[in-house]
Amino acid sequence: MSTKTHVSLEHDNVEGRFGSWLKQTVDLIQPKNFYGVIGRGGAKTEDIIAERSMDIMEDMPGHYAAFVCDTYDNALRNIIPSLIGGWIRKGWVEGVHYVTDDRPPKHFKTPYKPPRTFKHTISVYNGCFYNIGSLAQPTGLAGNSYQHIYSDESRNNDFEKLKKLLPAMRGDFMAFGHSPFFRGMTCTTDMPNIAEGDYDWILNQAENMDKEQIKTILYCANELNKVKKAYHRAVTFKDYNQIERVKKQYIIWKSNWIRARFDSTFFYVASSLINIDILRPGYFIDALKSLGPEEFKTAVLSLQPEIKKGEKFYMNLGQHHYYSDGVIDGYYKKYAIGEEFKSVSLGLKYVQHKKPLECGIDFGDMCSMLIGQPSGNYYYCLKNFYTLAPESSKELAKKFLDFFQHHEVKLLHMYYDRSGNQYSKVKRDWATELKDHIEKYDGSSTGWVVKLESINQATISQEEEYSFAKKLLGEYYEQLPKIKIDKYQCKELKSSLELTKTKVKKDKKGTTTIHKDKTSEALPLDKRPLFSTNMSDAFKYLVYRKKWVMIADKKVNTGMSAPSIID
Repeated sequence: MSTKTHVSLEHDNVEGRFGSWLKQTVDLIQPKNFYGVIGRGGAKTEDIIAERSMDIMEDMPGHYAAFVCDTYDNALRNIIPSLIGGWIRKGWVEGVHYVTDDRPPKHFKTPYKPPRTFKHTISVYNGCFYNIGSLAQPTGLAGNSYQHIYSDESRNNDFEKLKKLLPAMRGDFMAFGHSPFFRGMTCTTDMPNIAEGDYDWILNQAENMDKEQIKTILYCANELNKVKKAYHRAVTFKDYNQIERVKKQYIIWKSNWIRARFDSTFFYVASSLINIDILRPGYFIDALKSLGPEEFKTAVLSLQPEIKKGEKFYMNLGQHHYYSDGVIDGYYKKYAIGEEFKSVSLGLKYVQHKKPLECGIDFGDMCSMLIGQPSGNYYYCLKNFYTLAPESSKELAKKFLDFFQHHEVKLLHMYYDRSGNQYSKVKRDWATELKDHIEKYDGSSTGWVVKLESINQATISQEEEYSFAKKLLGEYYEQLPKIKIDKYQCKELKSSLELTKTKVKKDKKGTTTIHKDKTSEALPLDKRPLFSTNMSDAFKYLVYRKKWVMIADKKVNTGMSAPSIID
């Protein structure tokens, strides 16, 4: 009968760390490839990736790794600071264990090959070298070979772009081939929602997992852990004969564990409940109230979403309407990891700085502003802004002025809800107020001229909007521009368009009428930018123009049926 060993955290050679059961499972298996779909608050980056990366660096000192994100903006502001925060909580110190964006100190060991640049990189004390890359600008990752690749928030990462990086997973087999982590991947995300335009390729990785292999690894890991506890007990009681016996067992089981891990893939889906000891039950109650049932299912419970195309108000909206190359290559190269910076229009590829800008505005306690420009047969939705009460038109003007401060032709054509002028009856004319703030901010002339395009405009009914959007996004007529939306700069617009649903009613005469389901505008204010119809209304005002509507109203049999009735 084996003797159970209790390991006290008071021991000098014992370090206590909290980890969810999934985190502990990943630590035991340590597979070549780990794909985790984990609910929000599940400590994906700061705990699971942070410690796994430390294990990989320990096993392959001097190796090159790529940390892939959807954009440099997201990488520099969110993901990499979270990763580094996890390292710090596990005892690492900047300048001692790692440095960012700079040549490392002389006491650091060197990577297996000399780096060409230190911009957007992390150097580690044992010679490991991280290259931070954006799939929006994949050239920053080109020309290197990597022994491991990381991808956080993988639902935002296009696998067609990511797989072009996979041939770069090579390197010195003689130096790193001993490690099961060699040429592996670590990818985490919360549950992808394809209805919102997320990429769900990570779900396909389940078929690459050999469950029997994972069971074997876990068995070996548990046996190895028993041996470690036995060694701890032998050292504690100074049983030197037992120490020698346990050392032999340790060599056997560690060898078994390492061999079992080669070419292994571990895929797992877990809800945020794995971290309930830290999050506490109140987190889930608040999340349900703020997110609503549908978003709560995917974001927190990690349940796959279900949505029928017939429910969508913008039924012809597709992935071809988005572009992901809107940032000029190299624009973010001048910024360091964690450095504060302001995004401006000079970084956007499709902004024509020598031509006027156009905008659609939806006013209210959430003010939504969408900036666009025509270019040949295309119409580019370049950038969206919003304010939430108590912020209003002045703050919205400030955001616009700061971002487009370098625009050369300072002429803005403004399209908006007719109520933007009608508020003048209560001595608040939203449209004119915003125009005045843009043209003369805090009493100083900005050089901008704003032309109000919606004075005396008729109300756009929801049926008219539905019909026009169907034809515009369906690209039924060559005379209509093809809509292109920057998926990163117009994140709120993208989400709003994709989540907006239809509501079908019958009028007093029994005639079926189509409406936009606006119930999302009752969400808490901080949830509306991504999950309400507000930003989609700004899109409506921007594109619903007389000349385009006249083209779309041609009597052409499109073969399109009305949407299904949604209760």
